[in-house]
Amino acid sequence: MTRREKFFAGLDLRRSRGVEIGPLAAPVVSKTESDVLYVDHLDTAALREKYAADPDIDVDRIVPVDAVWGELRLRDCFAGAAPFDYVVASQVIEHVPDMIGWMQEIAEILRPGGRLILAIPDRRYTFDYLRQPTRLNELIDAWLRRNRRPMPAQIFDYAANIVDLDFLTAWQRLPDPGALRRYGDLAFALRKSKEAVREGTYIDVHCWVFTAASLLALLADLAELGLLPFRCLAFWEAEINTNEMTLVLERYAGATPAEKAAARADFAARARRSREAEAAAICAADPNLQSISVLEQQNTLLQRDIAALKERVQALEGTIAALRASRSWRLTRPLRRLRQMIGPPE
Repeated sequence: MTRREKFFAGLDLRRSRGVEIGPLAAPVVSKTESDVLYVDHLDTAALREKYAADPDIDVDRIVPVDAVWGELRLRDCFAGAAPFDYVVASQVIEHVPDMIGWMQEIAEILRPGGRLILAIPDRRYTFDYLRQPTRLNELIDAWLRRNRRPMPAQIFDYAANIVDLDFLTAWQRLPDPGALRRYGDLAFALRKSKEAVREGTYIDVHCWVFTAASLLALLADLAELGLLPFRCLAFWEAEINTNEMTLVLERYAGATPAEKAAARADFAARARRSREAEAAAICAADPNLQSISVLEQQNTLLQRDIAALKERVQALEGTIAALRASRSWRLTRPLRRLRQMIGPPE
């Protein structure tokens, strides 16, 4: 399937109303093919000024922004234009300071059954290679704080750890972390973090870092907590020689508790399959790791055996203690002493 086929399978764009977040100079959906509104964190003029020196962005092709999503809730940016049939965001979610709140606000402008279509970079094939995958507690912290700007810790981690990584090379062999060139150093990272705090500068970074397995596991946890008003319609891992995943979510339409439980289980099952695929890919890339994997599995089995034996020993010790405390044990104590004195029978 092509990228667009993954995005819009089963969706008639010409008959649908939608929103694209962060289209810049390369919108996924044009206004000639769908009734679509463009949303960004700055207005058109400010975006062109921001990216004026960026060689990867043709500022003359930046599309006019219909709504600015900054401090306001997304539903308040459209003056009654919602609900919409779809929202598409290509390589945007990793930038948003509050991922949970961001998805919840998108759900508010979607009709029941509406779709959230996401393209998301996979850490293993991007400059985030050295960074640790996002943890659930970090998402919860940002959500409780209602963050609208990246936190200093996120800015520091990003600035200190992004590296020059060719994703085509990353597909051919496992990169050597020690050989990767960092774009910044610790002093630069600290300077940018201070700039965000002291001067109030908005420093645009990847706030969140994912692999396929880590992303799906997080979504399963968010669904378990009742913080994710979506079910998974489709998920595609990054294809060979690419660096982005595709996730299509559907807003709940009056789902029952059983249906929500099924959605949570689906996220968890997808995460488990992705973890297994990631482990297999690593072993295939490095035969030495395959031996390590086998040893780790054997170690796990041995640890289980040891745990079972410890439980057995504890049970036997309990039996012995109960026996020694019994009346018959006390009454036969003289006989046992006599046997110790005369020794075993010949």
